[in-house]
Amino acid sequence: MKKIHVYPHTHWDYEWYFTSNESIIQLIYHMDEVMEALENGELETYLLDGQLSILEEYIKFIPSNFERVKKLVESGKLLIGPWYTQTDELIIDGESIVRNLFYGIKSASKYGDYLKIGYLPDSFGQTKDLPKILNGFDINRSIFWRGVANDVCPNREFIWKGEDDSSLLVYNIKNGYFYGGNLIYSDDVEKVEKTILDGSQTENILLPVGGDQRYVDFNLKERIAYYNESSKNNFEYVESDCNKFFDELEKSKDLIEVKGEFVNPSNSKIHRSIYSSRYDHKYLNDKIERKLIYHLEPLMVIAQNLGIDPKIEMIEEIWKKLLMNHAHDSACGCNSDKTNRSILARLIEADQLSYSACDYIIRKISESLNCSEEDNIILFNTLPHNREEVSKIIVTTKTKNFIIKDKVGNIIEHQLLERKREYAGSIKKDESQYDDSLYYYVSKVAIKCSLEPLSIEVLKVIQLEEEINIKEKASSNFIEDNFYKVEVVDGRINITDKISNRELKDCLYIEESGDDGDTYDYSPPEKQYDFRYNLDFKNAKVDINDGEIYKEIKISGEFKVPMNLKDREKNIRNTEIPYELILTLSNKEMVECHLEIDNKACDHRMRAILKTDIKSKESISDTSFGTIRRGNVPAHINDWRELGWKEEPSPIYPMLHFVGIEEKNKSVFMLAKGIKEYEVLEKSNIALTLFRSVGFLGKPDLIRRPGIASGNEFRYIETPDSQLKEKLKFKFAITINNEVNITKINKIWKNYSITIPNYQIQEINRFTNTLKYFVMHPLKDKLEEVKDIVDCNDLNDIVVTSIIPVDKNSFTVRFVNYTDKVIDGGNIKVSKGKSYEWVNMNNKEISNKENIDSSINIGKFKSGEIKTLKINI
Repeated sequence: MKKIHVYPHTHWDYEWYFTSNESIIQLIYHMDEVMEALENGELETYLLDGQLSILEEYIKFIPSNFERVKKLVESGKLLIGPWYTQTDELIIDGESIVRNLFYGIKSASKYGDYLKIGYLPDSFGQTKDLPKILNGFDINRSIFWRGVANDVCPNREFIWKGEDDSSLLVYNIKNGYFYGGNLIYSDDVEKVEKTILDGSQTENILLPVGGDQRYVDFNLKERIAYYNESSKNNFEYVESDCNKFFDELEKSKDLIEVKGEFVNPSNSKIHRSIYSSRYDHKYLNDKIERKLIYHLEPLMVIAQNLGIDPKIEMIEEIWKKLLMNHAHDSACGCNSDKTNRSILARLIEADQLSYSACDYIIRKISESLNCSEEDNIILFNTLPHNREEVSKIIVTTKTKNFIIKDKVGNIIEHQLLERKREYAGSIKKDESQYDDSLYYYVSKVAIKCSLEPLSIEVLKVIQLEEEINIKEKASSNFIEDNFYKVEVVDGRINITDKISNRELKDCLYIEESGDDGDTYDYSPPEKQYDFRYNLDFKNAKVDINDGEIYKEIKISGEFKVPMNLKDREKNIRNTEIPYELILTLSNKEMVECHLEIDNKACDHRMRAILKTDIKSKESISDTSFGTIRRGNVPAHINDWRELGWKEEPSPIYPMLHFVGIEEKNKSVFMLAKGIKEYEVLEKSNIALTLFRSVGFLGKPDLIRRPGIASGNEFRYIETPDSQLKEKLKFKFAITINNEVNITKINKIWKNYSITIPNYQIQEINRFTNTLKYFVMHPLKDKLEEVKDIVDCNDLNDIVVTSIIPVDKNSFTVRFVNYTDKVIDGGNIKVSKGKSYEWVNMNNKEISNKENIDSSINIGKFKSGEIKTLKINI
């Protein structure tokens, strides 16, 4: 006899085609029903969607019910957590996913215990790294819906393994989190039982009774009794919960073991092109993630090592502000315009908070150093390895010319990029009244940096009265550094790798095509109207800046495209999109590309295409905590309709920071800041989707996704904002290598995407950042420069993903083995640490405390393994 575990729940999208302000009113009254049903015994338990943020919002509005909620949680009736928000897993940084769980569990502790199940009922696909992440929080069970392929795992119950032997017992609610509603609505017991039997391997079946913002089923017990009486298969229906179900499921034997990610649309829509919808949000989110993970948290560890309070609570509030945008709908951009304006507002808040926190602590440290004096420039290396590279900084001086020296008097090479003359006095209508002595210069310069790991470096600006002659280079059509030569010939871009002498000719262009889809999915126009244009740079203006340490080619012009789908049907290119593409070299082992456009067209997609010299059947992309190889031609790409799949299994894939291809001893990778989607085309060309421009939340009967509309199937909801008719910027880079070394690629990406924070001590320019205008006391006790707080230069193929302050006296360093081999991780050096211990992702001790003797051996790492080290100072 099969036992059907019926669990009541809600799936509560914080926002969607409605705003959070609209849904909170529903939640306030919904919670009245939930508490009444639990207190009166009409329901035994109720699952509040596995996320704490909605409960925090509720208590913010109804604080008088805190104790009432707490009592229900403590009694095990109201099930909460473990997530803070129902995160997306494929385009959100792995460290953000960890913070989501960390702050969700921490927030749950105010009420009682939390659900120790990785509950993700609606995420648009599952990262292969979820077993590692959840195991890192001592969670060994998971429930999710989307992405499992029928031909990979036909069963609802299986063991999901990570490459490091992490393991989850999984139940796949393959009919959706809402299917159990039929128990309430339908008397067709035979049909319901046939559906829930499909794929059920064991004697226990989990049946979720709930739905989107759905009311409480006060008659649940009555309906369970009806199904027990009417069962056609002698099923036993019981009111249960997810914990009780898994306690039974764990007794099952011979469950299938599965590895990898789940992004297959055979059972459910997966939206294999949602990664490029609402690009403006994705770009800003990526920027904030990098600011928090690679600037603010390491800066606070530097501050902590100097005796400054790292403000843990402040960091938590900034993270929570960002995490509110990581729920699957919010992160992916499939929302109404008014909702997306709310998301954008929160992203801007998180951005302002994160950069202001960085600006403040940088200034506080800089002005409190023992060596602090006028015209010092303080550089902060927030990464745990040496940085020998060119960085851009802003220098303020009274004189037009200056030099920069290090602390022993050596001249630091720099290159002037831009200079403005500004006025320090009160503004007046008549500028002729300005005092000439109050003028100063703001110079943007490229500077050669040599920085030790997680350290502070102090330089000195020496102002000069005399003129400095700037060497002018003869004009040419190319630039080159130690690694690459880039040239533009008749509008064609050629890139030569000087190390291997490989040349990619006419290798970069923009593909523009129509998009008849919606915010969920790209859909090409009907075949006869699917005109695609390869936009080159033949009629562009080309400017060369061939400096000594920083070199760029600036290409500007206009792309001609159709205004909309109607014009595309006629193959009329009647709209001009201004663009500027800047290609940069500065000895960073990459060609940096910065494209800005002013989008004036609708219903189209633009992709950057890199033509490679490689023939490859698969791509390599980074994931939450590792990498993945994906086939360029997915299985069933030609017969998915006959198989009844929900959408085309397109080779359009998510990425976090980089994607590449390889052949024998050569590879090409594209690195990105905020671009989250790629495809490897025929002839192994890599396409980065820059953005998609569409005008509806959801539409029915798309070419790639037949059937009902995604989102709201009963109404067309226009989303003109998602046309992105605005100025947009795209940042990506190209690196050409021999064999693939993912650890090296990750390091190149960090050197590309993580800037070097800096601060100049001066008072004439009070607008270097927003907070500079306010006066600030330096610390009473002067600070010494710190060096090598954490030195990871001697690690072997290990990636450091975060350095996080835990409290005033400790911080963690997280390591990941990106390779597919067991390796010896090597040693790290810690300058001020007293002791260390290994902890899990929830900072729970899993080893004894050991004293630090100059260095720490981090031991062996399984393939893909994550380890977290806690340093006590």
